[in-house]
Order: sequence, then structure tokens, then C-alpha cells
Amino acid sequence: MELKLEKLTLLGGLTAADLFDSLNIVLITWMLMVFLPRWRWTPTLTLVTPMLHSLLYALGIFSLVIFPQDPDAAQLDFMSLEGVVTGFTNHNIVFVGWVHYIAFDALVGRMVLLDSLSHNASTSFHICGVVPSLIFCFLLGPVGFGLYMVLRFFFLPKDPVNDGKMKIL
Repeated sequence: MELKLEKLTLLGGLTAADLFDSLNIVLITWMLMVFLPRWRWTPTLTLVTPMLHSLLYALGIFSLVIFPQDPDAAQLDFMSLEGVVTGFTNHNIVFVGWVHYIAFDALVGRMVLLDSLSHNASTSFHICGVVPSLIFCFLLGPVGFGLYMVLRFFFLPKDPVNDGKMKIL
């Protein structure tokens, strides 16, 4: 299948295909969270790729909205399932949607990690609870978050300072 891709003006005229492989840089974030959770630089470095992807997302979506090159390109209509399905037949919209998923899944994984650290989770809990949650966050987003919340409820002590509220940043 031949892809019909617009050049993304705000991204130097590159196409989604040109940029797609660069999304794999997010693997650095996931590796840090899995293998170096307590390293002093992990909280900072795990923000780098979501920030880069947020910028890529913004420039990509604004390129499609402000500088549309295909007058027949499907317009996103979030008010109906049919409208969303029609919108996602545009490969460029699928690309920026994928960037959206990658950025948010990494941020949710980061939140899981930082919350577990704030509860002084043991290394064994990290290996048996946090790592599977991170894998599910990476692959299935909300499933990983839900798994972590269940494990957190049963196996981590409540935080007396914050009444058990989750720490995000």
C-alpha cells in the first residue's frame, strides 16, 4: 500500500514516514524506568523524550491544520465514531495520533515509577510489580496504569503526608 503523506511544513517539510523511526528514541525513557529507577538523573531524563514528542506532536498537528496540502484530507470529527474513523484514514493524522500515544504512555509510566519511589517501593516490588506495570503501560497504556493502581493499593504503604494521593511530578 502506497502512503499518501503531506509534507509537514512546521517540521521542515518532512513527512510522517521521514519522522517515524525517530519515535523509537522513547525506548531510552522506558529503559531508564525499568533498569535505572533509582538513578538520580532518571526523573529528569525520563521527561526528555515526552517533551520532544510533545513538540513533534504540536508541530505536526499544527502543520496539518494551518498548512493543509490535501484539500480532500479527512477532517477529524470527534463527535461520532464514524467521524473519528474517517479522520484516522489520513496517514498523517494517524502519525500525530501515534506520537500522542507515545508521549502520554511514557508520562503515565513515569508517573507510575515516581509514585512507587515516593512510597519507598522495594527492589522486589519494582521487579515484580512496577516493571510489569511499565510493560503494560508501554504496550497497552491504561492496562498498565490500572495494574499499578491495584498493586499499589494492596502492596504499598499509604503515604501519610499526602493521604495516599498519587504524585505526578
